[in-house]
Amino acid sequence: MGSGLEAVSHYEVLGVSMQATAAEIKRAYRRLVKYYHPDSLLAKKDQAAAERIRQINAAYAVLRDPQARREYDRQLLARQTWRRSQPIASPPPTVSQEALLREAWIRQVYTPLNRLLGSLLASLKPQLNALSADPFDPELLAAFGLYLEECAQKLAQAQQIFRRLPNPSSLGKVASCLYYALNHLEDALEELSHFPLNFDDRHLHTGQELFRRAQELRREAGQAYAKISL
Repeated sequence: MGSGLEAVSHYEVLGVSMQATAAEIKRAYRRLVKYYHPDSLLAKKDQAAAERIRQINAAYAVLRDPQARREYDRQLLARQTWRRSQPIASPPPTVSQEALLREAWIRQVYTPLNRLLGSLLASLKPQLNALSADPFDPELLAAFGLYLEECAQKLAQAQQIFRRLPNPSSLGKVASCLYYALNHLEDALEELSHFPLNFDDRHLHTGQELFRRAQELRREAGQAYAKISL
């Protein structure tokens, strides 16, 4: 997700107006994702396609959520009002504003989200070890089901934290990694929830692999954050 201080707004990224409906935003997102998909001919020819798809996903992550969109619109309109009030010859103090936005995003989004993701990602292995004692045991299956429900609640909390504030452009890489980590966790929980229904081990293996990939993305977010903090 990008902040309202970026040269190109989320609406411009998706090619819609600020008055666009949720359905129009969704249609625009789907069209662009298909157009810039890594397997598409365009993406194979265009080296900037990967960054373009990151911008598209980041923009949609904000605009699809009503609360996040309202906050983004507020910042965007405030920025536009501020620009109109400035003398033409006066350069905007973007450095100090970017620093303030970065500090707020780190405090309100990155720090609590990183902590919550850490505990969530570390929780799967002990559960799988316990379940492996007897995957058909009703009590173990019931405990595993409760665990998945708790994970779903924590994931919803993590997604809410992620949408608290649009990220500053300087933290785009950090936000992108966290965004995909959350997506992988959502897919993992859905995959794991199928195991008690058919006892197919592939659901457990796939879910575990998605957890592992989410952990890698969290680590990449931390590395990107560390470089910026140096």
